[in-house]
Amino acid sequence: MRLSLIIICCFLGYAASGQKYLQIEKYGSPYTEKLELGSFLTYQVENDKIWYQGYMRDLRFDINVIEFDDRFVNLDNITAFQFERRWPKSLGTQLLLLGVAWSGWALIGTATDGDPDTNYRWSDAVVTGASAGIGISLPLLFGKKTIKFGGKKRLRMVDIRF
Repeated sequence: MRLSLIIICCFLGYAASGQKYLQIEKYGSPYTEKLELGSFLTYQVENDKIWYQGYMRDLRFDINVIEFDDRFVNLDNITAFQFERRWPKSLGTQLLLLGVAWSGWALIGTATDGDPDTNYRWSDAVVTGASAGIGISLPLLFGKKTIKFGGKKRLRMVDIRF
């Protein structure tokens, strides 16, 4: 019994051996956002307007560097991260489908009903246009979240390996 308990503890200790993280902290807040190795990052370097992208392969604590697929970037030189939000795209798609379905049902009702009081109206076109317009513009306006470092937010490497 003791031997099996020791073996289980050894396997659990191996599975929970720790990780390397890139951590985004906000001053005065206990909550942090952790980015694991292998995360896809869109980042901006100081004195440069271009957004670079790459998978984070390793964190080098001795020289304070993030290793990407094709380059090394000093942690102190990164000024901003940009993340894709998922909710604007899904909500925009739903609104676009609502507009198309609204017009589709109105056109089917007009074609099969034969009642002149229930024909396709301008109000149907307005609902379709507004829904489609908001559905298309929502991902364009709110699709990306930019986090700028300095001031209240900072970027830090964390090593919790044993």
